[in-house]
This record gives sequence, C-alpha cells and structure tokens, in this order.
Amino acid sequence: MTDDAHPLVTRTLAQAQEHRQAGRLDAAEILYREVLAQRPGDEAAIDGLRATGALPPEGDVPPASAEPSASRGRGPKAVARELARRHVRPAIEAAAQNPRILKYRVLSTCRRVHGPAPRVLQPVLWVGPGEVVLGEDVQFGWRRSPYFYTGYCHVEAALPHSRIELGDRVEFNNNTFIKSEGAGISVGADGLFGAEVQIFDSNFHDLHPDRRRTGTPRLAPVEIGPNIFVGMGVKILKGVTIGADSVLGAGAIVTSDIPAGVIAAGNPARVIREL
Repeated sequence: MTDDAHPLVTRTLAQAQEHRQAGRLDAAEILYREVLAQRPGDEAAIDGLRATGALPPEGDVPPASAEPSASRGRGPKAVARELARRHVRPAIEAAAQNPRILKYRVLSTCRRVHGPAPRVLQPVLWVGPGEVVLGEDVQFGWRRSPYFYTGYCHVEAALPHSRIELGDRVEFNNNTFIKSEGAGISVGADGLFGAEVQIFDSNFHDLHPDRRRTGTPRLAPVEIGPNIFVGMGVKILKGVTIGADSVLGAGAIVTSDIPAGVIAAGNPARVIREL
C-alpha cells in the first residue's frame, strides 16, 4: 500500500477554503498550516494563508509548526490549547495507533489489493488470495467511535476467484468485517458504514447437519448501491441487493433485497418507510 496522506490533504484544503469563504479565518488558518505540516511548500495552502492575512502577499513559507497569527487576539492559554490540539494530541494518537496499523499491514496476506491507497485510521487486515478493488478516498476507521484503539477492520477475499469492490469515498467505521468466498461483494460510492458492520456472500458451511463440515456452502453475490447509510452492528448476508440512498437501522440483519430510497430495520430487516 502507498502513502495515504494525499486524500486527507485534499479534504483539509477544501475545508479550509469553506472556512475562509465563510469568514472564519482562524479556522482556515489552522487547517492551512496542517496541510503544510503534511506537505511542506504546498502552494494552495500558502496562497490560502496569504488570503487570510496570516502571511504577507509575498512572504516566506511559514514553518508547519508556527503558531497561528497573533493578530487574531488569542491569549497565551488559548494558544497553548490550540498547539496541544494540533501537535501534542496527534503525536500521542500516532504513537498509539501507527504501530498497530503497521503490524496488521505486515500480517496481511492478500497481495491483490488494487486501486488508490485507502485512508487507514484503524488497522486493516487484508486476507486471502482473491482480489480487492478500491475506489478513490476509501476510509477505514473513525477516531471518535468505539474500538478505535483496540479493534481492527477485516477484509477477506477467501478464494482465488473472490472479488470485493469498494466504491469511491466509502467510509467504514471501526471493526468492519467483509468476507467473500467467491460470489462477490460490491459496494457503491459514498456509502457510510457504522462500527461492527459485517458483510458476507456465503453461508461458509453447508446447513444440513450431516454435511456441516464436509458439504458445499451456498453462495450468492452482495450488491450495495451508492450513498447507503448503514447503522452500527448491521449484518448484510449473501444474495442481498440494497438500492441507492437507503438507510439500514442499527443492528439490522439483512437477509433479502432492500429497495432504493427507504429506511429498513429489524431482524430480518424490513422496510419501515420511504425517505
């Protein structure tokens, strides 16, 4: 996997631009400086700082660790709190999480992970001889949710012909579990998935009592449309198609198709109402 900073830099620049256009110059300046900490010399961040007045029109590039402009009227305590938020807390977080991310990367066995590098906030274990195809700016993990520092995301293409496709800008919360045994799993763009979501395309064992260890499991593809919102603890089982824009309530167990543009919940999941 390659460096995953670029999507974060792009997103931070966009947020800084929104703050600047809305007149929130303090917030914009902080974000521009965070971009420079990730990518020193970034021209967009430098131009942004000039536009906020934190840097003269033809001034030098500010060091990434420089304090926000004193002209904003911050007191010493406010500056200290801001520096802690921007530098001390991220450093502690990185010291706790980065070794875990590296450990799971080393332990991963899947060599057919294709596409842009995802944004990995929580460790991801890539397992199996199958194929995983990633869209742009896929994200795993969420800092402010349970299990962030203790769990990991598991993505498994269990057999050589297994294929998992994750669309652009899909965000998975902590402890995601996705496993394909061959039928295939496809997730459309812009989906939001809560913590402890599980997606399977197989029963993994024959259901008949006499063949449970030796028989053939049933497989069927899973197709999840774009812009889906999936609550915490949802289980999406084999053979399910979920239409675009729909919402799955927390804890739902999805055993049959869900149409587009609805809210579904329960065990088994049923449509509650249209959006």
